[in-house]
Amino acid sequence: MKTFQTSAAWCLGILFISVSLITTGSSEVVGPADPVVALTGDDIILPCSLKPSVSAEDMIVEWTRLNPKAEKVHLYLDSRDSFVDQFPSYRGRTSMFNEELKNGNVSLKLTNVTLSDAGRYRCFIQTLKKETTVQLLVGAVSQPVISIDGTKGWGVVLKCESGGWFPEPQMEWLDSSGTILPADGPPERHRDSEGLYTVRRHVTVNRTGNNRFTCRVNQLEINHLKETEIHVPDEVFPKSQVGLIVGLLIAVAVVVLAASAGVFMWRKHTEEKKCRKQLEKQKIQSTELLEDVNKRKAPSSFVQNLTEQLMAAKKQIEMLSKDKDDVTREKDGLQGLLNDVTREKDDLQKQTGQLEKLKKDKEKLRNEKDKVIRERDEHIQNLTGEMEKLRNEKDEHIQNLTGEMEKLRNEKDKVIRERDEHIQNLTGEMEKLRNEKDEHIQNLTGEMEKLRNEKDKVIRERESDGMEDMEMGGVF
Repeated sequence: MKTFQTSAAWCLGILFISVSLITTGSSEVVGPADPVVALTGDDIILPCSLKPSVSAEDMIVEWTRLNPKAEKVHLYLDSRDSFVDQFPSYRGRTSMFNEELKNGNVSLKLTNVTLSDAGRYRCFIQTLKKETTVQLLVGAVSQPVISIDGTKGWGVVLKCESGGWFPEPQMEWLDSSGTILPADGPPERHRDSEGLYTVRRHVTVNRTGNNRFTCRVNQLEINHLKETEIHVPDEVFPKSQVGLIVGLLIAVAVVVLAASAGVFMWRKHTEEKKCRKQLEKQKIQSTELLEDVNKRKAPSSFVQNLTEQLMAAKKQIEMLSKDKDDVTREKDGLQGLLNDVTREKDDLQKQTGQLEKLKKDKEKLRNEKDKVIRERDEHIQNLTGEMEKLRNEKDEHIQNLTGEMEKLRNEKDKVIRERDEHIQNLTGEMEKLRNEKDEHIQNLTGEMEKLRNEKDKVIRERESDGMEDMEMGGVF
């Protein structure tokens, strides 16, 4: 009965092991179909798992970066993380989800991602001799900055600049309705020593209903977009010169008209003076003729002719008087026109004063804008210096922590080795004691068997001596 139970247990164990081996052997290592996209400084997960899911707690999992050359990223060995031969740039930044290993999840977590981490990673299950790859894309973005870069014609020149991008982005200008605006030439690009791109682009905009414009920077590979909007005040746009030109034309016209009126009035005055002299002359001649007639008693025909001449002279005088009235009216009209021109001239002088004031205000705004830009650039430079200082302190702190962790890891490995060695020594001693115990038990068993045999021999001898004594007693 006991032999049957032992055989059944052995059969069940062999069956369980066989099923486990068959299930494990049929599992596949599965990764994501699409690349994993991250930004610098992010913490990301490189997915990798076994399908159908089986426990990977007792397996060997190896993560390696394949390009541009193979770099050991992370190793899971003997049911624990191992950092032997790990590439230095990954120190303290990799980990696995140990609590998920029993579900076949062998994904890798990578913290504080950098541009140099981009590439193709291999997830290799050494126990199964199976693998998959994961593509990691790493990008960098920043918010674009808009500034006013002066005026051009009737418009304002805007400049958009954005640095710290990777891969190289696209930049475009839009109005408030989302329509792309034609830029002033192609974008300017620059790449720094760290491989990051800075993009700059100008556009000239005219006054609109709301004067709102947007700079958009887009990176399609990592699918990231940044926008900045600006409102340009009406005062920044150049003032229209149409009123000034019209005013100048009116002034020229008034000057020409005034000159023409002056010439006309001078000619009228000259003719009037000439006519007056002729009238005075004719009046004198008429008086002389009348006196001569009275003296000479001229005939009636001569008097009649003289009378007709006098009537004609009278009519001419009346016509000259009428012309004089017309000239006076024209003079009054020209005087009114001259007064209007004077008023318009005063208005133009007022507008010129306003234009000068607006020009001064514009210059003041430009100076204030330049001051704000200088303060902003200085502030950005200070922030950049502080960020660089913090980054260096962070890297130094991480390096110190990494060194301490490495030291603790080495101490832990040393303790584990000493523990394993001690356990091994204890196991050897226990095995030796077990063997000595078995040998001692065997010796005791042999001695007891020997004593038992001697006892049986003595008993048999005693029984034999007793029977002899009984026989001797019967004989007697």
